[in-house]
Amino acid sequence: MGGQKTDQEKLNHTLEFVVKILHEEGITDWFIFYGTLLGIVREDGCIDGDDDIDIMINYDFKQLLRIFEKRGLTFRVTENKLLKSLPTKEFASFDFYFCEVDKEKNWLMHWVNNSLTTVTDPYIDSCSKTFHSITWRSTILNLPNNYMEKIIKMYGENWNKPQSNTALFRNRII
Repeated sequence: MGGQKTDQEKLNHTLEFVVKILHEEGITDWFIFYGTLLGIVREDGCIDGDDDIDIMINYDFKQLLRIFEKRGLTFRVTENKLLKSLPTKEFASFDFYFCEVDKEKNWLMHWVNNSLTTVTDPYIDSCSKTFHSITWRSTILNLPNNYMEKIIKMYGENWNKPQSNTALFRNRII
């Protein structure tokens, strides 16, 4: 978290909107992560006061940018494969973390200053590239395989108790 705090309903509305577009466009190689994953699991919704929606994705950067820009959204392109939408009156900011998939099917996400986060074994079935999915509100969300283990690695054993701050996970294997 580091941006503008946003209320839970606006975040939830944004997540529904973004995921609806991904589904409409037939984009399937993505999953929610970081605070968005934590909120969906812990609170059955985004965390009130979070600053954005977090989605890991394995897709063409320029093509995804065009898909969302044609719907009137604008973005800030940051270093190392992060596409961040600018918040609007209707939608909160959302981040796409573009990942490379290695031969073991781990997702490698590059951060600023050459730091690296590796999401291990994100697929339930790596041959078909399927994730754990849940029906949430009006859509289906993709969650990484072993998502509870990943939440505990990121947020610790007390993940189910809201904390006043969060840390960035750099150079971590999750």
